[in-house]
Order: sequence, then structure tokens, then C-alpha cells
Amino acid sequence: MSIEHDTIVGEVRVLHEDLARWLGAADAPDALAAFTGQLHPDFSMVGLDGAVVPLAPLAAGLRGAGNSTPGLTIDITDIDVLHRSADCAVVRFREVHHRPEGPAARVTTALLLPDPQARNGLRWRTVHETATTG
Repeated sequence: MSIEHDTIVGEVRVLHEDLARWLGAADAPDALAAFTGQLHPDFSMVGLDGAVVPLAPLAAGLRGAGNSTPGLTIDITDIDVLHRSADCAVVRFREVHHRPEGPAARVTTALLLPDPQARNGLRWRTVHETATTG
């Protein structure tokens, strides 16, 4: 049985809500743990600069970034589940980070793996971000 489409979409949205709360609110001490707790132990991401960042350095950088972008919100649109099976899901979506200095848009592709211990039964294995305009 494949991973449910609505489960994937829900996880994409809630993970980014956690990230926005951590980076954009002064009173969100649980948001970082909620965000990093969803990442697979072997997680890595390809950031906007093309650098591959493993989980440990990402988590370390985020620890010092709480409320670094007051008022940050992240809109998630154009969610396209490219693949889903019992073993994994691949999803691509558009993120718009609304920051005080103006919005920053990106397209993100992610691989999610099933994990019954994780929220929504999914863990993030890798993401690849590409900057876009508008």
C-alpha cells in the first residue's frame, strides 16, 4: 500500500509551519524540536547555494536562529506528489518565505520515507531547494 497523498501534503505544510514558527516567533521553543524531529538521521539538503548540508550542521545552525526573522511566514503552494509507494514518496512544491526584507521563493523537491514513529508516519530523508523569482 502506498503512502497516502493527503498525508504527504499535510506533512509538507506542518513541517514548514514548524520552521516558520522557530525562525519567526519569540515564543516557540518547541518548534525547533518539532522540525528537526521529523528529519531522518541520515538527512541532508542541497541549499540555495548548491552546498550539501547534513543534519548535524543544519541543526546546529538552526539552534542559533530562533526568532532570527521576526514575523516570518512560509506559504506552500503547487504541491505535486511525483511518486508514492509503500517505500517512499517524492514531492515537489513551491515555498515563498515572507520576510521583512521581502519574499524569497524557491522550488523544493523532497524524499520522504515511512516511519511509524514519526508525525504523519513520515520522515524527511533529503531536500533540494532551487531559488526562483516571483
